[in-house]
Amino acid sequence: MTTNMVFNEHDLEKAAQLVAESMLDSLPPKAACDHTFSDGFLAKMEKLINRQRQRQTWHKMIRFAAAIIITVSLIFGAVMVASPTARAAVVQWVRETYENSMIYRFFSEPSEDTLPLYRLGWIPEGFEATDVFYDQELYRALYLNDKTEQGFVFEYYYMVNGTASMVIPREDCILEHTEINGNPADYYQELDDANTNVLMFFDEEKNICFSITATLDKDSIFTIAEHIILGKSTK
Repeated sequence: MTTNMVFNEHDLEKAAQLVAESMLDSLPPKAACDHTFSDGFLAKMEKLINRQRQRQTWHKMIRFAAAIIITVSLIFGAVMVASPTARAAVVQWVRETYENSMIYRFFSEPSEDTLPLYRLGWIPEGFEATDVFYDQELYRALYLNDKTEQGFVFEYYYMVNGTASMVIPREDCILEHTEINGNPADYYQELDDANTNVLMFFDEEKNICFSITATLDKDSIFTIAEHIILGKSTK
């Protein structure tokens, strides 16, 4: 017959103490446990200890470096927000997505020079300039082909702080980041060339943004952009 026995906390502590004392008494004396480890084993342990020390030091360095980077980033961000001059020294333009639009914001200081006069060294056959606007800040020219009823607009302007340009592509439009004569460019390709394709490119050395908006194929648009020539005179 088994009798259920109930032990209180004091009884359990006393029993555990007795078991621990019994186990310690059964161990051999310390002198009998003396052991000499091999040189190979000690060398391996030394490598393991050194590796762990190096890892701890590396982790401390990483945390320290991360703290510095975060601090510098916060200071840099505050300066960029507060100072247009600081932004212009680091970046001249940025691309931002707003709802269904792509907005280009510019941060350079206004130029004291008159906007240079550029001309197109190549245009597709049958196109003629029908409307041209040019002043100190903006150049815009409309080219049309009466037979094909196609057209394109060639435009450029200084990337002045506080100004922005907007592109509103269709949902199925493909954005390609590319280059025009070594300058960064964004090309917005519609699925149907009968719709309006847009090429934006940025001459960061001269601080000018160029754009071609056209109902033309990609090759024609890029060829126009690659043959832009600086004119001999300015207004």
